[in-house]
Amino acid sequence: MKHIFITLFLFSSLTGFSQNDPKEVTPDILKKIEAEADKEVAEYRKTMKTEDKTTEAIAFEVAKHRLFLIMEKKVAIDYTTYGMNKAAGEHADGYDKLMNLYYNKLLKLLSSEDKKILIKAQKAWLAFRDAEGEMITMMMKEEYSGGGTIQTNIATGNYSSMIIQRTEEIFNYYNTILINKQP
Repeated sequence: MKHIFITLFLFSSLTGFSQNDPKEVTPDILKKIEAEADKEVAEYRKTMKTEDKTTEAIAFEVAKHRLFLIMEKKVAIDYTTYGMNKAAGEHADGYDKLMNLYYNKLLKLLSSEDKKILIKAQKAWLAFRDAEGEMITMMMKEEYSGGGTIQTNIATGNYSSMIIQRTEEIFNYYNTILINKQP
């Protein structure tokens, strides 16, 4: 058993050292990445278990999977610290777009009074996001983090996680209403 772990370690080390030099993800490369992701997403959709999901839940899962694939493919091409941060930031931007899409869909399903509550909550969350972004940036300071370029990856990951979590929450509010409106 010990030999299996050593072999796996050596193999992963060798493949890590044999990588090509990182490249910038140009618009042409991005088009190829998106085309590959779209093919993989089509296959993913075929394998999804959909019997207990709303049409919107399926679309949301597919959109999330596409965002992940694109980020993964970008990082495989540009695995520099900058490249990873850029890919993660763009991944978060994709989630932000999803959040706005489902926020607007949720608003349309709420009564006038309840819309006010959602708007108030979202404004509070945006204020939190901005303040937390400042906190994340502050914590990258060498005096708090110990320094190193990895701190930017950690910060980008933390910020992205906030966006992803809120997107999931907004979608779940929306989807709950859809489920409860089904006959």
